[in-house]
Amino acid sequence: LCLSMSDYHPETWNPMWSVSSILSGLVSFMYDVTPTTGSVNTTRAEKRKLAMASMAFNAKSATFRKLFPDVIEEQAERAAKEAAA
Repeated sequence: LCLSMSDYHPETWNPMWSVSSILSGLVSFMYDVTPTTGSVNTTRAEKRKLAMASMAFNAKSATFRKLFPDVIEEQAERAAKEAAA
């Protein structure tokens, strides 16, 4: 993502930003429908579909599994509960 809080635009970095404000910015970017360079225009239904599929996609990545072992464990527990139900 090319955002003002990324390495792509270090000149616009603001040291007053908190994790909360950065996450709020990312969420607003994901909900925004304004066309920008590199953006993809999708319906809300398509966004939901992609969000639901993102865990399975990310779980295939060794880097993701290494960085987020707790998320992988939670997902495995959730899948086991669903399979048992």
